[in-house]
Amino acid sequence: MKFSTKWAGVIAVVALMAALPLFTRNAYVIHIGIFTMMYVVLSSSLNIVLGFTGQPNFAHATFLGLGAYAAALAAVKAGWPFWVNLPLAGIVAAIFGLVIGLPTMRVKGHHLAIVTIGFAQIIRLLEVNWDRVTNGPMGIPAIPTATLGARAFGKVEFYYFSLCFCVVVLFVINRLANSRIGRALKSIRDDEMAAEALGVNTRYFKIYSFVMSTFWAGLCGGIYAHYVTFVSPDSFTQADSTSILCMAVVGGLGTLFGPVVGAFILSLAPEMLRFASSYRYILVGVIMVVSVMAREGVFSAAFYNLLKPFRREVPHRG
Repeated sequence: MKFSTKWAGVIAVVALMAALPLFTRNAYVIHIGIFTMMYVVLSSSLNIVLGFTGQPNFAHATFLGLGAYAAALAAVKAGWPFWVNLPLAGIVAAIFGLVIGLPTMRVKGHHLAIVTIGFAQIIRLLEVNWDRVTNGPMGIPAIPTATLGARAFGKVEFYYFSLCFCVVVLFVINRLANSRIGRALKSIRDDEMAAEALGVNTRYFKIYSFVMSTFWAGLCGGIYAHYVTFVSPDSFTQADSTSILCMAVVGGLGTLFGPVVGAFILSLAPEMLRFASSYRYILVGVIMVVSVMAREGVFSAAFYNLLKPFRREVPHRG
């Protein structure tokens, strides 16, 4: 991987994020930083199935919730530690991702979108009504925080852990996008019939994209459960899935850093515009509308032109 201005910018952003707790100990600022990085992971993982493969998923927050509930139940009822619950959360979400990925063999487009919405409603009803396991609408309180040795994680520890986790996820997704698997996923998005004609096992790779996408969402849910120390059905709603979807679209689907930019914009804009009271949501809505009108998102539209002088044009050979 060649070093470029793009990666220099990435290193600079990571360094700035890492330095944030050194300049402020404001608990609220740290809290917003943690949630922003969670949203980066969620929008980037949704990008695997929606941006790379072209398969709609309107239930991404549901998989976040499945991972959170798996970690919460393992911690509260079985007494398992964070470092065991974290991979468990990812595995549980990935199993359900496999279940929801199987219908992609027969349905696609808006039909698949309806399937994911229906799945989200089924899981929500289970969370609300399966009192013996989920404690119903009351949720699961008193989830123990993460520990490393004898040291319990506070906000700063969770902040740095979330930052490292975010960097790892983006590194893996970048390698995936530039691999043979990534090219297969993108070929399905561009033209599924042509991909099949070229020998791509479209059924396998569509299911793979769902499993990989939901695995990262589940891991994020495990972090959420041990950080917030409380989960309930109201923590993972259809509105949350829509917000994650908007983050991916605003930045630019199918790009590596588009969902990252979208997550930063839609996570931080409401907080930075809090002085505008309820009008801040109108401004955020304007940002979303403009990005959708740009088709490829804020990141793709703006940075394509910004980096144009640094690209080498391939001479045309007539």
